[in-house]
Amino acid sequence: MVLLAGLFAWGIYRRIRRNIGRQKLRPRRIIVSMVILSVLSAFILSTALIQPVLGLAFGAGVLAGAALALLGLRHTKFETTTEGHFYTPNTYIGLGLSVLFLGRMMYRFYVLQGLTAGATAPAAFQSPLTLLILGLTVGYYLAYYIGLFVHTHDRQPDPTP
Repeated sequence: MVLLAGLFAWGIYRRIRRNIGRQKLRPRRIIVSMVILSVLSAFILSTALIQPVLGLAFGAGVLAGAALALLGLRHTKFETTTEGHFYTPNTYIGLGLSVLFLGRMMYRFYVLQGLTAGATAPAAFQSPLTLLILGLTVGYYLAYYIGLFVHTHDRQPDPTP
């Protein structure tokens, strides 16, 4: 249990760290992230087919997240130097989304843990609001990574140091 909590905390730290300060554009990392998010989305949608409202909530979240990513890309600062491609993401959008997602997960697990053993506990991701927020997060990062990937291929380093 401690190991799982440690891995979860480390993942949150990494996610928040990527929303602060100048970052190097790494096309391979972006591709891996896009593949993982796409597989995660397909898995969630396939399991949400049992209850269509869950699939609709996730889909609405993905669409809203993609729209938010366009805003985030518009407020991202890109630099191309002889050292490579860099970007500075909008801190407020990324952190706000991370806090919203983390807050919902903590609330959901708190509620589920508070149920007595005799009560029928719903599954952790069987709430439309939880799937909406998860879809918002997945849609944002998937669209944002696509925008970053496209940006890596349309700029050449400046020849001046």
